[in-house]
Amino acid sequence: MKRHFTRLMIASIAALIGLAIGCGKHLDSTISAVDQHGDEVMGSTTKAEARGWMQATNHVFFKADPKQVARYVDDFYQAGATLVLIADIEEHEGYQYGEALLIVLPKDAAARAKIFQVGSRADTDYQNDPVSDQGQKYLYYSLD
Repeated sequence: MKRHFTRLMIASIAALIGLAIGCGKHLDSTISAVDQHGDEVMGSTTKAEARGWMQATNHVFFKADPKQVARYVDDFYQAGATLVLIADIEEHEGYQYGEALLIVLPKDAAARAKIFQVGSRADTDYQNDPVSDQGQKYLYYSLD
């Protein structure tokens, strides 16, 4: 009986370790995908600096509240973001629709910590999974 219990415990621990490793790989691949998309946005013409872009009356969002987006833009900059962009901009019938926020992260650890604090609020408001600092280059928030 004791031997069966020991085997069961070893199997359970091995399963938990496997699950933890699998979750870590998922997190790594998600961060890698965000950084890759961020690099694509940076090289595209479908982006604009957020504060400037939001000044135009024909620049809108599909669903996001512009006042809330503006607060986050300010909060990310105040926390130390290198750059905050409206990303994946689409044009329809004379209006430009901002689909996402892309935050370019600094290398400074203290600024990054502040940005991730703002980001934890944005994760909730924009229904993202929580993200921790894994050395990534960007944070990305879909606004639709």
